[in-house]
Amino acid sequence: MPETASRTTVALLALMKLKGVGRRAALRIVDRPVANDADEDAIFERAARQKIDRQQLRVAWPEAEEQVERSVSAGIAALSLYDDGFPLRLRDIPDPPAVLFCRGDPRGLSARSALAIVGTREPTDYGERVAHRSAVAAAEAGFVIVSGLAHGCDAFAHRGCVDANGVGVAVMAHGLDKVYPVANKALAQDLIDGGGCLISEYPIGMTPVRTAFAERDRLQSGLSDGVLVIETDVKGGTMHTVRFARQQMRLLACVDHPHNWRSFPKTQGNQAMIADRWAEPIANGDALNAFLIKLRDRSGRTRPSDNDPQSTMAF
Repeated sequence: MPETASRTTVALLALMKLKGVGRRAALRIVDRPVANDADEDAIFERAARQKIDRQQLRVAWPEAEEQVERSVSAGIAALSLYDDGFPLRLRDIPDPPAVLFCRGDPRGLSARSALAIVGTREPTDYGERVAHRSAVAAAEAGFVIVSGLAHGCDAFAHRGCVDANGVGVAVMAHGLDKVYPVANKALAQDLIDGGGCLISEYPIGMTPVRTAFAERDRLQSGLSDGVLVIETDVKGGTMHTVRFARQQMRLLACVDHPHNWRSFPKTQGNQAMIADRWAEPIANGDALNAFLIKLRDRSGRTRPSDNDPQSTMAF
């Protein structure tokens, strides 16, 4: 990632500072890279046609530049949708971020194979074990592990990734100058120290709001070849990621619990997805390995490799 942000990034951030201008509206105005003064002038013209006040945009522009400078000083890079290095997987989703902030090594964002592991903040003991073991198995097979650094399944998946010396990506719902929840601050640093990164579409200073958690879920699935749901109830927040995965045509799997765990509320969403054939059931290590191989094949690498999963790990 560049040490300083592009003109395109600044233009998008400036627009999104204005009331009523979100990422979709900003991308309609900035519909190509901004390379020179003439391109910037064209943005002001297009913004005016969208009834955006020129003076407000002129005030927002240096504020956006200052925001970028503070981000860079904090070790946070910023990339626009049109910049080199922006993750190709996210360019292809229906509602991509206009700007992506990154703290850490961004190379995992463009890895050949990536798996999102998600689930409830209140997993069963079985779910905790499976989240950790699944992340270990996938990381050892060469997959980048994507999750949201929340309590519960996310944290156990990230910890499994770190324990397996894998590369992890944590998708945050706030500015990267903070880590929320605070209890996972050390885990976030472990991810960065292991060659992974934290990402967000929100600038520094942005605190978590309810809608942001649902919005970030589309990035978890978008950055991945497939999504593995550890545990969720029927109406849990994890179901946002499930819906995005289906919309984005990502392969979807979920843990198929042993019978003695199926009465627990946090397994009901899994059972519904399996019954509706939304998700591939993962009952044991062999099923997980088969799912990982399917993801590898889909990403374009069909020849067997020494890194292909071979474990017969049992949950």
